[in-house]
Amino acid sequence: MKHIQIDLHFIRDLVQKSSLQVHHVHTQDQLADLLTKPLSRQRTELLRHKIGLTDGSSILRARIKEDSANHETAHN
Repeated sequence: MKHIQIDLHFIRDLVQKSSLQVHHVHTQDQLADLLTKPLSRQRTELLRHKIGLTDGSSILRARIKEDSANHETAHN
């Protein structure tokens, strides 16, 4: 619990010095949810788009096909 209190005081001091501004973020706009919670496909896609994270599945599929083809060629 002590580390939370230290963090709280550190942030509070920065806010009081105007070095940091704190704003409320609505639940629907919590981008970290993408990395910390299980979400529906629709919610995942929305948050992924908001942070600019692309879907790498097509790259992975192509890479797997290339690796499989190279592996088969090497054994023949």
